[in-house]
Amino acid sequence: MSVPPPVIDAHGHTFDLAIKAQHLPLHGELGGLTDAPLLRAGGVTAQLSPFWVPDRAIGGPHGSTQPLYDVLRIVDYLHQELKGEAGDHVVLATTAGDIKAAQNQGQVAFILGLEGGDSLSGDLAVLRTLHRLGVRHLGLVHEGRNAFGTATQVWEGPKMRLYDPDKDPDGRLTQAGKDVIREMNHLGMLVDVTHLVEIGFRDALDTTRAPVIVTHGNARALRDTVRYLSDEQIRGVAATGGVICPSPMPLGPGAETANLDMLLDHIDYMVTLVGAQHVGFGTDFLDQNEARPEGIGDVSETPHIFAGLRERGHDDSAIDGIMGGNFLRLFEEVAG
Repeated sequence: MSVPPPVIDAHGHTFDLAIKAQHLPLHGELGGLTDAPLLRAGGVTAQLSPFWVPDRAIGGPHGSTQPLYDVLRIVDYLHQELKGEAGDHVVLATTAGDIKAAQNQGQVAFILGLEGGDSLSGDLAVLRTLHRLGVRHLGLVHEGRNAFGTATQVWEGPKMRLYDPDKDPDGRLTQAGKDVIREMNHLGMLVDVTHLVEIGFRDALDTTRAPVIVTHGNARALRDTVRYLSDEQIRGVAATGGVICPSPMPLGPGAETANLDMLLDHIDYMVTLVGAQHVGFGTDFLDQNEARPEGIGDVSETPHIFAGLRERGHDDSAIDGIMGGNFLRLFEEVAG
């Protein structure tokens, strides 16, 4: 009897929570919607857990004055934890083989990433150094405009607003953005095009020579906001061989409420549009200050996604892919 593929959350903020919780061990509870015990309870083998460290100079008042320093502290924290008791429960995954091994050993595997490339300041030497430390993912932008491109939310003084092509005509991927994608293709890192404005998104797809991922993004056809993906964008990711991962947490703005049915609706739509082999899921879970999504209150309730997909008529092969098999295939192709 074949073993089903591991369950993989393509976007959760366990490391951000760990730092907020003053370095509580990764095998302990962090008081949020995601941590290693909750992942284990939900049958989740692996999570891509990117660090959100915006640069205050370009990312607004909640950013860091030393983003690269903060990123290095988080990476060091993980490596130090793995030397201790946490290493019995948690592993760093730099290849698909590491995820498979964690599944066999009953461990939780974390893939290190960055949500927004602000800390790199466009420097490929920094990217290569972070790759040597185990980082295997980069979301080029998150908020505002950095050295690589422009996000779907931009800062206007102390306030955030949606990107408007009439007010913000320069939404193209920069030369540094194209260079970083080419270097990521060479190194074997996941290129995450989440949050890029549409014209920059297209530039990224034209530049990459490897499949790309949207780690947490829903369909604009179901909720009309620039922060969601047009059908053209969804098809474009699929055409690279990539994966799009809807989330139960709305990116907004809009009238959506965080819930399981919203996640399932967006999965259904994308499966119909591009096929189940190009769809995954990314919880985007962080702390309890966010509304707990109805039907999936934290990552321990991940089995509710399985049940919902079955109720909606998806077959076992499609469900196995959506719940982790598609991400694993992509990660193996990109990172080895």
